[in-house]
Amino acid sequence: MPSVRLPWLSLAATLAITICLLCCAAVPGSSQTTTLGTISGTITDSSNAVVPDATVTIKDTATGELRTLSSNGAGRYVFANVSPGNYDLTVVKVGFAKVSIPGQVVEIGQVSTRNITLKVGSQSETIEVADTSVELQTQNATIGNIVTGISLQSLPSISRDTSTFLTLQPGITPNGNVAGTLLDQNTFQLDGGNNTSDMDGSMSNYTPTYAGDPTGGVASQSYASGAGGPTGVMPTPIDSVEEFKVSTAGQGADFNSSSGAQVQVITKRGTSQWHGTAYEYYLDNNLNANTWQNNYTGTPNSNYHYSRFGIAIGGPIIPKKVLGGNTYVFANYQGFRWPNATTIERAVPSEAMRLGLLQSMGKFST
Repeated sequence: MPSVRLPWLSLAATLAITICLLCCAAVPGSSQTTTLGTISGTITDSSNAVVPDATVTIKDTATGELRTLSSNGAGRYVFANVSPGNYDLTVVKVGFAKVSIPGQVVEIGQVSTRNITLKVGSQSETIEVADTSVELQTQNATIGNIVTGISLQSLPSISRDTSTFLTLQPGITPNGNVAGTLLDQNTFQLDGGNNTSDMDGSMSNYTPTYAGDPTGGVASQSYASGAGGPTGVMPTPIDSVEEFKVSTAGQGADFNSSSGAQVQVITKRGTSQWHGTAYEYYLDNNLNANTWQNNYTGTPNSNYHYSRFGIAIGGPIIPKKVLGGNTYVFANYQGFRWPNATTIERAVPSEAMRLGLLQSMGKFST
């Protein structure tokens, strides 16, 4: 019998497979937990006895999203895969007063421990706990620093890229060597994915920064090597980054790629309100003083400029919840323009030489 082809059936199957893959991709995987945080703790009463089945809720102050769970039989609660940011934490249990802890900070790759003590009372009564103490990190022995978005915007940087702050950490040389290891032993992670160069590990040894610097080091302000220090493959402009973390020693089980630094970068995300920035950094060489050599020969200053510009915007796409959640978007674009101009001096024949008159020892000869 002749076969009958149903193109719509294959199209429907392809569409169904694509939707399934997108849904699976939206679930945070274990490899992505390195760029997310965790909130955990133990709930007890005034007599230090554990309180099971207490309702714990965290609210993302940026998006308003809520996550709720119950403490287990040992009074423990754990919120895993929490995006870095500020969260309001509340605990409710029948027979106890409601506890509210505003401004709980979650940092990239860190476990925030918050042990809570409930007091007997009515749920209509709310006890607000102010976080005034500095938490001691006891979950791991990692040595490193976290640079938040505010610090990224305030601190000076080269090319407005977060990788600049790698060499500012203790134990790292200006070219990226960590504790005696070569700079190609650094590992870069961007939103949980691998952002390390397979060629040399840092985009500085065998390949210029960002897979090719057409300005020959001018854009990255590194004229000698053509690269602005160790970086990942994908550029990470400051205006697109939420947090930047560098670990130089004592990394946990989530890091086993190399013997150098572990650089973790997480990008910004859209919030419940639209926000955006636009910027431009302009440098005109006409505003600079001329060099001594040019002044000696009467050569004018070269006419060129640098222009680094960009725009970032983020916010909600759909105001209502779809499939149990809201949809947000964030985008950032950065460009670099360098209309270059160079002054070249060459020896040319004089007017007398063009007439065939050659001068030697002050005398002309033909």
